[in-house]
Amino acid sequence: MIDTRIGQAPLAEFIDRRLLPAGTLGELSGDTYLAQADWFGSGLERRVAAAWRTPLSALTCGQARVLVGQRLGLQWLARPVAAFVRAYPQAECDLYEGDLTIASLCALDEFLTFAPDETVLMVHADFGWIERELTEDPDLRLAARALGALTAVRDSLGALETT
Repeated sequence: MIDTRIGQAPLAEFIDRRLLPAGTLGELSGDTYLAQADWFGSGLERRVAAAWRTPLSALTCGQARVLVGQRLGLQWLARPVAAFVRAYPQAECDLYEGDLTIASLCALDEFLTFAPDETVLMVHADFGWIERELTEDPDLRLAARALGALTAVRDSLGALETT
């Protein structure tokens, strides 16, 4: 298990830095609205705004988890996050063990669109721990959804390999 310092460690500490585009998501996307949050915004809005303004080279694991969970910036985040999840599937980025993995698996369609090669490698990682978690607590809805998406993609890839 790696120490993400409760999500404060930069994602770049754990992956090949070349996977991270230069600049902020605001600069890359041209969307400046998401970078704005005021005191009346929710905690989530403030976290998204801060992450949107952060250079990707300094984006923390926790910020990546928030953005992936909201399916924001995936055009630029799918490649580096897929590499991170493949290497550290059970890392606790800021909420619970495997939180970035669960968020990524719930966004598999977008990951396959923006980073197909890295995502195919990611889905072949060992995610048996998710099944064990569900055995212990079957009410983990996000984990169940993530496992369902993973199974569907693996089945689809298996069908492609046999044709």
